[in-house]
Amino acid sequence: MRLDVKRGEFLRLGVTKSKTWAEFCFECRKESECKILLYKRNTTDLPVEITVPPEFSKGNLRSVRIDKLDLSEYDYNFSIDQKEITDPFARRIIGREGWADTKRKAGLYSRYELNPFSWRGEPKVEVLRKDMVLYKLHVRNFTKGLGESVPDSGTFRGLEKKLSYLKSLGVTSVELMPVYEFEELLPVEPPKETGSYAYWKEKKKKGAVKAEDKPKYKINCWGYGAGSYFAPKASFAAGECPDAELKSCILKMHKKGMECILEMDFGDCLPAWFILEVLKFWVREYHVDGFHLQGSRIPMDILMQEPYLGRTKLFYRGISEDMIDGQESAFPRIFVDTDEFMYPCRRLAAGIDGNVWDLANQMKKQNERLGHINYIADNNDFTLADLFSYEKKHNSQNGEGNLDGPDFSLNINCGVEGESSSRNIQRIRLRRMKNAAAMLFLSQGVPMLMAGDEDCNSQQGNNNAYCQDNQIGWKDWKSSRSSKEFFRYIRCLIQFRKEHAILRMEQPMRLSDAKSAGYPDLSYHEENAWITPQHFNRKAIGVLYCGKYAGEAEDVFIGFNFCNFPKKLALPKQRGRRKWYLAMDTVGKESFLEEQEEVKESWYSLEPHSVCIIIGK
Repeated sequence: MRLDVKRGEFLRLGVTKSKTWAEFCFECRKESECKILLYKRNTTDLPVEITVPPEFSKGNLRSVRIDKLDLSEYDYNFSIDQKEITDPFARRIIGREGWADTKRKAGLYSRYELNPFSWRGEPKVEVLRKDMVLYKLHVRNFTKGLGESVPDSGTFRGLEKKLSYLKSLGVTSVELMPVYEFEELLPVEPPKETGSYAYWKEKKKKGAVKAEDKPKYKINCWGYGAGSYFAPKASFAAGECPDAELKSCILKMHKKGMECILEMDFGDCLPAWFILEVLKFWVREYHVDGFHLQGSRIPMDILMQEPYLGRTKLFYRGISEDMIDGQESAFPRIFVDTDEFMYPCRRLAAGIDGNVWDLANQMKKQNERLGHINYIADNNDFTLADLFSYEKKHNSQNGEGNLDGPDFSLNINCGVEGESSSRNIQRIRLRRMKNAAAMLFLSQGVPMLMAGDEDCNSQQGNNNAYCQDNQIGWKDWKSSRSSKEFFRYIRCLIQFRKEHAILRMEQPMRLSDAKSAGYPDLSYHEENAWITPQHFNRKAIGVLYCGKYAGEAEDVFIGFNFCNFPKKLALPKQRGRRKWYLAMDTVGKESFLEEQEEVKESWYSLEPHSVCIIIGK
């Protein structure tokens, strides 16, 4: 094979192609020996080796232009100092088309692939921070539980078919766990003996699994860690075009008024310029609306200053208000994503100590420039249902001796470990779940719901199901009576939040009546109106939002009682002929009342471990 090779123009990293030539540009020091390896598709032929001489260098880049090369016939890799590597900028990685395929051929190949796709009819979607309801999911785990009888389960197409379900729930923003190409097969290493704490060795017995029969791999379902950041996950595709399928799914989200947030996990060794290029690529090529960034060395100052990403939402743990330009308040798009909301809420919901003032401080948390992502449960801990069904973690199936995952997650089992047929225990668990959800959706920050938590999804007590590619890790789509009830409750909570702008203000609360509305924008009440002793062990409180501060006619009073006995919370005297009406109490079966009931007393009595909403109008 004779090819016309000459120095490239260093147009961009990766492959650039025209009708008559293809250009390869990659990082390589001038002193290194490097080649391009061209593999003829659908053959076992040895690769065509193209040496890229040092003269084809600029800085630490090499670039070569090859005339009359038909890249539709070849895959490629780079060889640098006799080490073969895939192209970090490849749009497609060949070799992982089958999910967790242990019989696949060794070696991965880069492919230049641009499948035709039309964004025609795409609406511009910019969900305001105050309107956001975030739903986090894993593409495979979300629909794989539908079963093999459902076409395309566990794929981008499967997710696309379930977008109407998310829309009906009230979701505005879908966060996808890693969808770029990653290695899902992790080699299982035998445990090592350390010191006097040697691992227990199984005695030989009948039916024991032979060493050669033991699994050689475990599955990295979640995809965190290094990956090919410019290539969509091929095994998440139902067909042969993962890029087109993912784009179709995102387009469908946008047509339903929902935005797409990608979770990206960057290792510490990746330079700032590379991370920036990755984000710009996904915004340009896939029209994504934001990123949840993982990693300890994310260059947030650089990312926030990039004009091309000026309307792109960024979630990150390590960020503070003083890092953000004041102009960001015009379109708040920077979010701090931590677990600081989770722990105070879990303590109270589980009845493990806790203080309502910690809850109150988390609920009012808001900032003009910096948003907050709130959640009770995430992928790397118990599900919301398991928080109140298990007192211990049950991670033995992970193959790590039950040593992985958090040891203490502020979880309780309500009297029985795991599933229970007791209606009383089921009722207690469901109420605690409702209480936790109320804390989440009635707070000022952006609520984030983990996939499956809306209908009592369980992982059987596994609080680190990263390797469970089975019913444990998949969302359970079987609807029980309690899961249907809880789903309706979550949908009502989200709808109530949307109908009351006072619950999702852009401005932080002042706790004063700056507008002479008759009430402060936010106030607290206990046995007596306006009197709230701030003792460390308080377990009940009334939170009153004055609707006038959001231009609304209704005031919203939220009562919390995490005591083990009933508690009366005083209702402040209403202005004029206005009255108080009960809208929701987690003690009730459906919780939200079909018709609001007038509260005729100057107080409302809450049952132990319950939450209520009372409307002033």
